[in-house]
Amino acid sequence: IDIAVHSAKDVPTEIHEGLTIGATPKREDPHDVLISINNASLEKLPDNARIGTSSLRRKAQLLAFREDFKILDLRGNLDTRLKKLEEEDLDAIVVAHAGLLRMNYTGQISQIIPFDIMLPAVGQGSLCIEIRKDDTRIQKIVSDIDDEQTRIAVEAERSLLARLQGGCQVPIGAYAEIKKNELYIEAVICTLDGDHTIRDRHSGPVSQALKIGDELAQRMLDNGGIKILNEIRQKFKSIDHL
Repeated sequence: IDIAVHSAKDVPTEIHEGLTIGATPKREDPHDVLISINNASLEKLPDNARIGTSSLRRKAQLLAFREDFKILDLRGNLDTRLKKLEEEDLDAIVVAHAGLLRMNYTGQISQIIPFDIMLPAVGQGSLCIEIRKDDTRIQKIVSDIDDEQTRIAVEAERSLLARLQGGCQVPIGAYAEIKKNELYIEAVICTLDGDHTIRDRHSGPVSQALKIGDELAQRMLDNGGIKILNEIRQKFKSIDHL
């Protein structure tokens, strides 16, 4: 094949030798959304509400917001998750807004969760078009769908993630955007139970996007993030050995 299309949040920070991201199309809304049985917001869900999500990032930030929530594992495609909301006695589920927009399921949204409650996964809402690094013909073709602002913002987020050495099993959220040639990025690192969070932001010229993401990550590591991440990795390492 000449082109592979990925969700940006699923692309490893280290890309296989000989391959590269040839284009990053314009980003869809990166927010997470709540879909609840009674159309209630997070604030108005009942005590000990049962919320379905398979994401440790979402789980940790939900518990940081309300420690009484009961988080249950929820997997499958979007249709499957919506079906499980009704079949598995859940009060709500949390999914990506981008997926609902692309499937035209937006009528079911109870709340677009604000960033001050839940930061998205790195690259959420974005696509990455992967190509061979030396394939100038394909590079020229895909360049037409590249959105410069999206690409720079996602590169800053991925730079942060690379420094944190994060992955799917680490509760890290981040979002970067460009305003008047300045890049702004905000990120969070959470313990699995949401009891402790480290949240910080950084900004600077667009030309320094990768450096800005890296600097923010290092600052968060120095402010206690390294301890949280090491504890989480140790926990999963212990589980893997069982």
